[in-house]
Amino acid sequence: MTRALSHDDPLDGLPSRARIAELILGSRPPLDTYVGWQHYRTHYDLLVPAPTISPQKWSMLPESRRYDYDLYRELTNANLPLQDTPMHDKVGKLIRRRLSGNTRKKNDPTRAGIMISGWGNYGKTASVCSAGAVFEKQWLELHSHLNPQALPGTRDLHAPIVYVSTPVTATPKSLCTSILGFFRAPTRKSATLPELVRQVADSL
Repeated sequence: MTRALSHDDPLDGLPSRARIAELILGSRPPLDTYVGWQHYRTHYDLLVPAPTISPQKWSMLPESRRYDYDLYRELTNANLPLQDTPMHDKVGKLIRRRLSGNTRKKNDPTRAGIMISGWGNYGKTASVCSAGAVFEKQWLELHSHLNPQALPGTRDLHAPIVYVSTPVTATPKSLCTSILGFFRAPTRKSATLPELVRQVADSL
């Protein structure tokens, strides 16, 4: 993602202007789709922050390089990495343990869940998504990136993690519809809740 520059260059590792423009203008599929989640899972921790330079060094840069640096600094500031705080680490470990534990259950149909609360913009969604991405990476590697439930002669997309966004007033039916939307599965408006639950189970 970065290009090698001379060791005398204070902006060593800064991407080219074309690459910066690509990062800013490039489209990103919606997170609540299989393609969007896979894009997030494989890219969420790849952005290399802009190097830190002093105002004096910045003033000594050619004008074009100043522009490149400022542009990339703005990109970095708009996509700050998630901080590894004690609470973030604790929540991440709990989520991964719960997901792993639920995959080990064989006869008990009940799966334990987790509810995370907190103020807005405190990193709840980011913490959950990063923990889910780590778990999915481990799960896919465990099964050689193949669906362990796939039938011989078929090729299924394997999605151990599903990301859906629902309003505060979400109902069981709207949640099922959101999950089916992740898989782009067709739904009927007149479908009952038991029908939707069965369809979600089939998709999962």
